[in-house]
Amino acid sequence: MAADGLLHTWWESAYKAPFPQWIQVDLGSRRSVRRLVLKLRDDWPAQNQTLTVEGSDDGTAFTTLVASARYDFAPHAAIDLPETSTRCIRLVFTANNGPGPWGERGAFLSGFEVYGPPGEQPGETGPALPEPKKYVGPGETYLTFGTNRSAAGIVHLYFKGELRWDGEGGYTINGRLDATAGRESRRATVWLEYGGENESWKKSAETEAANGTSRTLAINLSGKLATGEKLELRLGTWQGVVLGIGGVEYTDKQQYTIS
Repeated sequence: MAADGLLHTWWESAYKAPFPQWIQVDLGSRRSVRRLVLKLRDDWPAQNQTLTVEGSDDGTAFTTLVASARYDFAPHAAIDLPETSTRCIRLVFTANNGPGPWGERGAFLSGFEVYGPPGEQPGETGPALPEPKKYVGPGETYLTFGTNRSAAGIVHLYFKGELRWDGEGGYTINGRLDATAGRESRRATVWLEYGGENESWKKSAETEAANGTSRTLAINLSGKLATGEKLELRLGTWQGVVLGIGGVEYTDKQQYTIS
């Protein structure tokens, strides 16, 4: 994800979903903010993305800190902020003029770094804020997320699909999970996990990749949730290591509130 300090993971807005799309970071309490450094992966093509920077003290009511502007991500962009103090910073993307399919897919971000004035010490963390909700109404919502694993060689995981809700609580998830292993990678087993926030995780079928191979797993899942419940998705994986099986790892959860 964009705020984990790793450029080989990233945030991507819903696949081909209409703009605006947003991502935000919670600093834990009000902090002085002077500069943002936004990054893409070094191996991605340069992109021009248009965005607005917003701030909030409660994660609900936001004000504009930097008006909408177009930034060159080649692969990084820096934004200087006027003197301000805020707890949450939200980036609202309204366009991506990246080459070929990049601009069509949506907004991208691999690094979201926030800097204050030199020498300022972090204050105490305030109370937790409500988690931002991704509402899913009747119809179709595009899903896309992924990561890299490196317990025993690099394995790239990427899920792309569609979430549909019938308006009465029933949902379906259809898509594909791609696993691509580097030449030196040991066997990796991957799957998609899903379910409501108040129920145990359910798993899709599994697929495996190793030693320079790529595998695609078709995802066709369904379930039922009440209005207002959250549907949770995550990718799970484990890799073979020298003495057996490495620990299971999961991506960050993707959460969607049924509306």
